[in-house]
Amino acid sequence: MTDTSANRLPPADIDLTSAQVRRELPARAKPYWHISTPGVHLGYYKGGRGAAWYGRKFVGEGRYRQTKLGPSRDEDAAGGLSFVEALEALVAWASDGAPTNGTPAAPAPREGRRQAERAAKQLQPTRLDTISRAWAQERPDVDFWLAGFFLRLEYAHYLHDRRVQEVAKQAGANVGDLHVLLALRRNGPGVAMRPTDLYRELLVTSGAITKRLDNLRAQNLIERVADAGDRRSELVRLTASGQAVADAAMTRITESLKRIVAASGLGREELIQLDEGFRRLIAAM
Repeated sequence: MTDTSANRLPPADIDLTSAQVRRELPARAKPYWHISTPGVHLGYYKGGRGAAWYGRKFVGEGRYRQTKLGPSRDEDAAGGLSFVEALEALVAWASDGAPTNGTPAAPAPREGRRQAERAAKQLQPTRLDTISRAWAQERPDVDFWLAGFFLRLEYAHYLHDRRVQEVAKQAGANVGDLHVLLALRRNGPGVAMRPTDLYRELLVTSGAITKRLDNLRAQNLIERVADAGDRRSELVRLTASGQAVADAAMTRITESLKRIVAASGLGREELIQLDEGFRRLIAAM
């Protein structure tokens, strides 16, 4: 049986991977929730007469749809679900929204099992969780969930930057030089730009852009051309080699991002919702 609730608060993030942690949880009327993937949560209900697994997923406007996945093996060794089995049932239910009515789900297909295994790894406590818990202990009067949220955004940027650095390394350039190549490439093949436009677009100093342009010119990845509108100025544009490097780098970056999204289990609609939320946050900053 499923139901929809209007809980607009983020769920408490409890580590449900550990049987010991689950045994020590006090009984209560509502499930303990843990984030499996953004918008999809695995719940563990512990009552006075038994324990069961629940799932819920975000359906928009601050609302969640919830279902019982089945009894927990902690209390029912014969017919209950283990943590991994509950996670598989959650993935299967969240993917199509089919109610389980408390009946243990059939074994997930291979891809569903892989998604469940990836999600299980994501559920392990992380450094950011440790930071959030430490602050919660030191300042229980303040809700640090939002701080943890922004820390995760910062960490995601750090991880993405590392991937871009690796792409730049494969291209034989540093990240700064690669950003120049990509800025020139996205303006169209053969299009020349002023150095001043480049450093304004890339948010660097004029000295930094001069150094990057010198590096790229020495590698024959860009060339200087006269500015027909101002004889005192020069423009820069990609050479054929520079365009090839930029195109190859952009392909590697986008393919890497596709793999990340596939591993996360996030769908297009979820990403669109996240993007809209990020835009609103940025506009408010």
